[in-house]
Amino acid sequence: MVNNGLVACRRCGQTKTALGQAPLAGKWGPIIVAQTCAACWHDWFEEQTRLINHERLVPADPEQRKVLYQRMMAFLNLAA
Repeated sequence: MVNNGLVACRRCGQTKTALGQAPLAGKWGPIIVAQTCAACWHDWFEEQTRLINHERLVPADPEQRKVLYQRMMAFLNLAA
């Protein structure tokens, strides 16, 4: 939950600075904003880049994007 620019982050378990806006469109944006601090989102962004490069994922491919979203949910400990 976001309150005064702070969010109770599900990944790190701390109340920290929230994201200024949804980083993704669609259903994931509001979930991420409500459950993830800016620092953990930054960590995920770096991890996502490593996954895309290491596993040669193509985010434009719907099946591979689904895998990436599953990894994101696990990494950020999101409740959908």
